[in-house]
Amino acid sequence: MKMLKFLLPLLLVASVSSFSLKSLFSSEDKAEEVPAEDTAVEEIDEEVNEVEESEEEEEDEEEEDDALSALEEDEEEDEEELDEEEELESVALEAEEEEDEEEEDEEELDEEEEVESVALEAEEEEEEEEDEEEELSALEDEDEEEEDEFDEEEEVESVALEAEEEEEEEEDEEEELSALEDEDEEEEDEFDEEEEVE
Repeated sequence: MKMLKFLLPLLLVASVSSFSLKSLFSSEDKAEEVPAEDTAVEEIDEEVNEVEESEEEEEDEEEEDDALSALEEDEEEDEEELDEEEELESVALEAEEEEDEEEEDEEELDEEEEVESVALEAEEEEEEEEDEEEELSALEDEDEEEEDEFDEEEEVESVALEAEEEEEEEEDEEEELSALEDEDEEEEDEFDEEEEVE
């Protein structure tokens, strides 16, 4: 760019028809051509200035464009970062929600298992109580049967004893009667003998 700034004026001067190398080395008798050359140089300077201004404007526009593109890129990057952060946050929230749901499901399962275990324990306790009651009732029945058998045996034994006692009493009575009869017979015999003796 710096080279262009030096070359453009020379090229413009060389392109002017009134310019020549001879005019540079001519004497004072050609002083009439100097105003024309001055105007040409002024035009060239104006054109150079315009070119420089246009270049500066282009550079400014390019810088502005670069700045705008940089800002747009920054905004896009910021938006992408925000989108990524939002996605990460949404993923994290979904993960947390899934974890919460899993924990709730696990808690519900634990509660159901506890309820089932409590119900099973209650059923087992009821069954054990029923078994114990049945065993107790069976034992009571056996005790009652044994008591009944014992009572029956006692009754049989008492009846047998009473019968034996009655038989013994009857035998004693018979023996007493027989003894009395024997005594009577002996007395009668003795009485008869006394009578015979008399």
